[in-house]
Amino acid sequence: MKVSTKGWLVTATGLLSIGLIGVMIWWANAEVEDAERQRSQSADISRVLNDLRLVTFEFILHRGERPRLQERNAQEHLQRLLADHPLVYGEPAEWLSELKSNSAAVHRIFEELAASAVSRVMDEDAAEAARRSEALLSSRLLMLQQECLADAFRLNDAANVRITEAQRGVVLVIAVGLSLIALAMCGAALLLHREVLTPIARLQEATREVAAGNWKFQINIGANDEIGEMSRNFNAMTQALCDSFGEIQRKNEELAALNMEIEAFSYSVSHDLRAPLRAMDGFSLALLEDYGERLDDEGQDCLKRIRAASQRMGRLIDELLGLSRVTRTELTIRSVDLSAIAREIAELLQRQQPQPQRQVQWVIDDGIYVQADRSLMQIAMQNLLENAWKFTAKTENAVIRVGAVEHDGNMDCFVADNGVGFDMAYADRLFGAFQRLHHETEFSGTGIGLAIVQRILRRHEGRIWVHASPGHGATFFFSLKGQAHARAEQDHPAGGGQPGRRDADASGVQAQPLDEPHLRSA
Repeated sequence: MKVSTKGWLVTATGLLSIGLIGVMIWWANAEVEDAERQRSQSADISRVLNDLRLVTFEFILHRGERPRLQERNAQEHLQRLLADHPLVYGEPAEWLSELKSNSAAVHRIFEELAASAVSRVMDEDAAEAARRSEALLSSRLLMLQQECLADAFRLNDAANVRITEAQRGVVLVIAVGLSLIALAMCGAALLLHREVLTPIARLQEATREVAAGNWKFQINIGANDEIGEMSRNFNAMTQALCDSFGEIQRKNEELAALNMEIEAFSYSVSHDLRAPLRAMDGFSLALLEDYGERLDDEGQDCLKRIRAASQRMGRLIDELLGLSRVTRTELTIRSVDLSAIAREIAELLQRQQPQPQRQVQWVIDDGIYVQADRSLMQIAMQNLLENAWKFTAKTENAVIRVGAVEHDGNMDCFVADNGVGFDMAYADRLFGAFQRLHHETEFSGTGIGLAIVQRILRRHEGRIWVHASPGHGATFFFSLKGQAHARAEQDHPAGGGQPGRRDADASGVQAQPLDEPHLRSA
């Protein structure tokens, strides 16, 4: 039986009990009202009989016409009361029947007494006989009236007894009704406890066991209701979780083995492969130095190409190892000042530039703070700024800007330049390893720097995206998970205004902002 069906059953039982109690109370109240009406009728009958007795005394004493009219009116009233008397049973019914017959006899005797008084003669013997007959009729009349009064009193007493019994019935009905309600509530509570609360408690215990790590815990509830179905689904879920965790454990073991293989490969790359490359580079250099004069131009060019290729392969190995370290290194999250990191990298790039005459305008906003691993963010900013530095090499009045914009309550950092840019149709290839949008003869590099940046941001649950156009430079935006706009107005040297509008460049020269159409948030 489903839980909803049990609920409807409990509700129907409660409503049925309430309806039954209502019917019983209505019946008991009807009994009380009927008994009250019987007592009222009995009291009226007693009052009318008492009036008839007084009228009879008056008639016997004065023999007037007014008592006769009063007796007739009272008798008619009495008959109506007797006819309208509530139905009774048992002895009260016999008393009512006797009262009806006695009242009829009283009226008949009264009429005889009145007739004898009208037809009285003057003869003394006849008068004496008439007086004796009237005395007998009067005595008989008064005795019958007394009996009628006694019957009326008995009916009144019976009505009082009936009222008392009806009131007791009401009390009994209320007590029985309350007992039925209590019984129904106890039954409903027992049903609820056995069929609903106890299975739910077992389900709660099962959830605690699973939360504690006991994934093999099974619950046995054989009911055919929703809770039973829930328990079976719970067992299926824990079984699926056990299978999933077993699979995850196997995958973790495979991943651990793979990591060991990667470590071994990295060791091999960093040691075993470097030795042949160093040998190639060293012997090529020795040939050029010792036997360069014996070689023609083509031979010397081949040796130079061998040296360049070995050196490039060494750089690629370094980049691959760097990418591998980014993936494996443990994160230490803390507050990182990207503005300070950007200035350090800018100063380093300015000092290391091969062209002293090259002038780059740096615009670095103040107070760009993020919660991240400082060493990894140093690597990410190094790659982004070196990328901007490289692609502005052929641009006059080169400008590189580092800043942050607020977007939907979060802070999006960016590195922008006005270099050569690229076509956004090829943007999906930009963050892949060894993917290049410019030939190496035009701009040097290994094509792995942006892949390292993307992997660093992914480790911080962040993302990176780009806006660019050919000839108008590129803007790389990046954001980290849960980073609010952290720059405060008091952190700015000027104490107000737009942050980053009056930042000093790496050489201490006052820098103007980079105002490019592509410098916008996503």
